[in-house]
Amino acid sequence: MPPPNSRLDRRTFLIRGGVVVAAATALAGLPYALRKELTTETSFVLFSSQQHQTITALQEHLFPKGPDSPGATDIGAARYLEWAITAPETDPDTRNTIVNGISRLQDASIERFDTVFTELDFMQKERLLRYLADETRWGRVWLSLVLTYIFEALLSDPAYGGNPDQVGWRWLEHQPGFPRPPTDKIYGKL
Repeated sequence: MPPPNSRLDRRTFLIRGGVVVAAATALAGLPYALRKELTTETSFVLFSSQQHQTITALQEHLFPKGPDSPGATDIGAARYLEWAITAPETDPDTRNTIVNGISRLQDASIERFDTVFTELDFMQKERLLRYLADETRWGRVWLSLVLTYIFEALLSDPAYGGNPDQVGWRWLEHQPGFPRPPTDKIYGKL
């Protein structure tokens, strides 16, 4: 287990940098989302059980729960990610990058530590992720995408599968916009 203040330092960095990136990403797609008419119903199941466990462990490592703050599991980051990348308008390259990245993470974990990612201790996960971010282009791109979706889950309306019970909004003391979307008129069901 790392010293308590190392988690806070990373959390502060992630929140300050990531909230800006996630908000800009979400706002950039808003005009398209509002004018695009979708008729296809979306299935929210994409990940196998093992992939779900891996992405959940990764997200919790990247955005851990603190004494007074929610973690990735609390904000429904894995469920939100699955919803977002199974939406019909999601670029297939983005979907493939996320799914293939899980396999590549497992391969890298086995290559470097002889075991799957979910079996690694905190420091092994940290070393592996830093290696992927610093030494591989795919790792840098993939981790950036995963972080973006974590922040979207933190900030999204609960109707989209993330931020259950408005836990992220309450933590950030955020007042959501009005009117909030009814479940039959959320993006993807317009």
